[in-house]
Amino acid sequence: MKNKVLYFPYINVPNSSWFTRMLLYWDEVGVIVPYDFIQSPEKLDEYTRSMVLEGMIKQVIPMQHIYNIPYFREAFLSHLNALDKRVLIKRQVAFAGGHRSKIHIEKMDRLELDMRDMKLAEEGEYPWWFVEVDTAGEFMAYLAATLGKLDELQYDPVSDNIEHLERFMRVEGVNPSPRPPISNLRIQILQNVFPSPRVPLRADQVSRFKEKHGNRLKAFRLRVEKEIIDISNVRDENLRMQRLELFREQTQDSIAEIIEVLREGGFKDNTVSKLASIVSSIPGVSFVVGLANAVHDAFKTEDLSAIDPSFLYAAYAQREILGQSG
Repeated sequence: MKNKVLYFPYINVPNSSWFTRMLLYWDEVGVIVPYDFIQSPEKLDEYTRSMVLEGMIKQVIPMQHIYNIPYFREAFLSHLNALDKRVLIKRQVAFAGGHRSKIHIEKMDRLELDMRDMKLAEEGEYPWWFVEVDTAGEFMAYLAATLGKLDELQYDPVSDNIEHLERFMRVEGVNPSPRPPISNLRIQILQNVFPSPRVPLRADQVSRFKEKHGNRLKAFRLRVEKEIIDISNVRDENLRMQRLELFREQTQDSIAEIIEVLREGGFKDNTVSKLASIVSSIPGVSFVVGLANAVHDAFKTEDLSAIDPSFLYAAYAQREILGQSG
């Protein structure tokens, strides 16, 4: 399990309790930032800039790493070319109608030219390109996942929007596969698990708290992640539910201890999120589809049975799954 996460799809990180939770429970949180933002930090919003200055987030400059991904351009282009023709036409029509997002040119390694040829992108004011929204979403997920697989980075991609994460295992234009059983299991396990302040913390508050208690929070998260994988490997439904209930009971004391530590740290108004983070390694899954396949193709993995799906690490916003804010 990796102990670092890479936030996507935006340059500025969310000023939210969800992001505070990422900062508290993981060793390092990265964000994809073009080089000109490094030279001109005032381009970042105030919250993100404060996190950078305090050392709470690591800026990952894509131009320094994309060249280490052997087939970065080819794999994503192949993914686009494999789209169902009806899906491609739908995207082209949407793009012509203004359904578009902005992506910095530094992130794309000439893929902007390929997308332009497919009528899915056009040049905006330098250094930005306009890209059809679904294509842009797929690309940013792909970028985060491929960067994260590099030996020198080793991040799991995370997002506060389930739509960005589901792109990895979704194939448009075909009947969607049923969610693997572990998906529902994750939701059940992670109800009321990771305590954190109800409101987002400032960078200096996170820094001080992690310096004192970071090891305890990390150990608890690793325990939760291990239990998710162990329980997911139990095939008998009744036994799996018994293991789940036992896990819930066993974690209550740990949760109470963390809440008390938060209170002692001056954070009186805490919440135990119904859904904080979801590990998306899927034991027993021997195939990859859609965008996940493109990520592997970028590195030309020959033996699919040896693929480690841990890059599919997902952090879902609870409002997206359970219809609640927080």
